[in-house]
Amino acid sequence: MNGHTGTEQQILEAAESVFLEKGYKLATTTAIAAKAGVTHAMLHYYFRTKEQIFLKVLDKNMSELFSMLQTVMSPELTFREILTEVVNLHYTFLSRHRKLPALLLEIAGSYPDMLLRYKAPLQETLDTELTRHKTRFGKAVESGKVNRIDPAQLAFQILSMNLSTFLALPVLKNIFAMDDASVAEFLENRRQEIIRTLDTRLFGKEDSDGGSAGTGNTDTK
Repeated sequence: MNGHTGTEQQILEAAESVFLEKGYKLATTTAIAAKAGVTHAMLHYYFRTKEQIFLKVLDKNMSELFSMLQTVMSPELTFREILTEVVNLHYTFLSRHRKLPALLLEIAGSYPDMLLRYKAPLQETLDTELTRHKTRFGKAVESGKVNRIDPAQLAFQILSMNLSTFLALPVLKNIFAMDDASVAEFLENRRQEIIRTLDTRLFGKEDSDGGSAGTGNTDTK
């Protein structure tokens, strides 16, 4: 069970459910123990504090995300294929963990020190992948096949558009009384729209002000 005992894994799965439902501040070890079907004393045998449990849960999710990012930056893919795969994988991850963005927003605002542990591995992952493609990307930009853009800005655009979709989803779902089928259709349409927007920014013909005036069809290497 991923290196955990059966009881420990049971607690972690219950904890993830409680944290996502209630948020970090309102979640309690009592609620987690009840959800896991263990005594409070048993929970504290495995985890001394709520923070320790939370970090274990967060580690699991961040490891999954990092692993996904590392699988799509293949030099065998064109830049358009890489862009599409990065968006799709991150979007799929968020689709499986729809309440995670709101939880991370709470942590970033109220408990930012908890996220510092991921700064180094995230930076290392991004630096490694970007370095692999830096020269290739630069040549594509200079040849006019790809529009000039700061890689950090591109990464931020991908993250912000994907994350904002799932942060806004509960509000949209309530306002428009969306059922599961409507939500699924909306999410798919939104995914395609994000890809089209980014594709235009990278591959569209730029106007004199640096904006995009249309989408090209070059599947640039």
